[in-house]
Amino acid sequence: MIVPMKKVTVVVQSKDADSTLKELGRLGVLHIEHQKAPASDNIRELTLKYQSLLKAIEFLPETKGQNRAVRGEPQALIDQIISLTDEKEVVTENLKKVNQNIEEWKDWGDFSPEEIEDLEYENVRIQLCKITAKQFKNMPEGVIVEEIFRKGNIRYCAVISHEEVELPFKVLDLPEESLSQMLASRGEREDRIKLIEKRLLELAGQKEKLLLYKKHLESLIEFDQALTGMGQFEKLLYLRGYCPDENIKILEKTATDQKWGLLVEDPGDDDSVPTLIKNPRWVEIIRPVFQLINTIPGYKEVDISMWFLLFFSVFFGMLIGDAGYGLVFFIINAVCHVKFRKSETAKPLFILMYALSICAMIWGVLSGTFFGQAYLAKRVEPLLPLLRNNNNVQALCFFIGALHLSIAHAWRFLRNLPSVKALSEAGWICMLWAAYFLAKSLILGGVFPELGKGLFITGAALIILFTSPRKNVLKGIGSGVGELLMRIVNSFTDVVSYIRLFAVGAATVAVADAFNQMASGVGGNSILAGFAAALILLFGHTLNILLGAMAILVHGVRLNVLEFSSHLNMEWSGMEYSPFKNKGD
Repeated sequence: MIVPMKKVTVVVQSKDADSTLKELGRLGVLHIEHQKAPASDNIRELTLKYQSLLKAIEFLPETKGQNRAVRGEPQALIDQIISLTDEKEVVTENLKKVNQNIEEWKDWGDFSPEEIEDLEYENVRIQLCKITAKQFKNMPEGVIVEEIFRKGNIRYCAVISHEEVELPFKVLDLPEESLSQMLASRGEREDRIKLIEKRLLELAGQKEKLLLYKKHLESLIEFDQALTGMGQFEKLLYLRGYCPDENIKILEKTATDQKWGLLVEDPGDDDSVPTLIKNPRWVEIIRPVFQLINTIPGYKEVDISMWFLLFFSVFFGMLIGDAGYGLVFFIINAVCHVKFRKSETAKPLFILMYALSICAMIWGVLSGTFFGQAYLAKRVEPLLPLLRNNNNVQALCFFIGALHLSIAHAWRFLRNLPSVKALSEAGWICMLWAAYFLAKSLILGGVFPELGKGLFITGAALIILFTSPRKNVLKGIGSGVGELLMRIVNSFTDVVSYIRLFAVGAATVAVADAFNQMASGVGGNSILAGFAAALILLFGHTLNILLGAMAILVHGVRLNVLEFSSHLNMEWSGMEYSPFKNKGD
């Protein structure tokens, strides 16, 4: 349920601005809407500190167990972490160059570039070259060629002469260091990187302190933004925001005690009202899915959490479609739940996964599917044999689609009452069930019944007459005809799109059976054959489970967020309710 909001304006004297914000932060009920762009030197300075802090936390390595806590002020720790990380980046880049030079010159042996350059003063010129067999035959007179090593047809040589000779091939530039110096340089850099990593690991013991400092900075930034974003009228300051209707009495009492001016009114059509959703505990378990896909309905839209949960559970069961896979999900979830049992934020996700796993197991039991159908479950009779028939499952998919989308239009019907426009939504419900019968007829080879024809005619009439009722009847009818022509095909294709539940579920069973057959073909006549069969089963079913999980995100979410929501005319344009509150001292 989307919680009703009130638009609130708080008026105070300039001298009371700080104390007012502190009190509002303590209450934590007002979502503040800035009256002007919040900007100040202090905000810019705090923002830079916050960005540095985020970088420092990101750079700290993950640790196992407890590390020795390192004393120090948060800002000094941040500067040290960033300095060490920057140094590590530079040293690592230098190490790459040194390794490249070692790889390039290791076959030449250990020589001193300085000594070669000094020999020029003694009229001895040494040039290092890469020479092909053809170039080797065309060597100029007056030079001595010493082959150092050879790779393929390329000879790596030292060309020695008493005078400067122009060679008809490329001469290599001497390295800056000898090979022994390069190796020593590599060792120094590797040692330095190890020391930096050791120090960063020690500093990781301060991660909790930095996270607390992060909350502190967030609170300071939010406070300064609220302060500089207040509107001004002569010697008075005011701030505006939105408060849940259920918390208005708390705000009014505080305003009386603090002697604030307070205006409470209903939000207007042009107001950007934040969305706060509250549902029963059993519905709240679906919230992690909405957080994952980062969607929130607009304040004037509807909350589909309950229907999302109910149908998403059905979709999960059909898409996974295997009692064995459902059991795997259940066990993995139970293990994670025990490991992270102290995490209150993860608790709804664990409960959701228990429910979804049970749905997959129920569908698997009904259809007789346990790690496939052809082998491991061939002696298991399905509890509902009808689900072994593809036509029956496809028809069920069309039925679920028509039902799901009809709920969306029934919801719009209720929201449009008492306007006669509500009857157009009844017309679309008729159209959806006509589409259901048409899908069965065209795809499954059934006969389009008279009931389907009646639904089509009734639905078309209601849509044409009541989509846009006007005084000018002809214009209203014209608008209804346009709406019908634009959306009738989409309604049919949307119902048919639910066949993906059958397609993905059938593919899951087919892949499981294929790997079971491969493992059976390998046989179990020896330990080695048994081991190979076990590996095939482990790999195949693991891959199939991962593909099923991806299908849930792609298809299970899509049918709710796109098909269902589009029939509800939802745009998911919401802004989450985020009350101003003190996060830390």
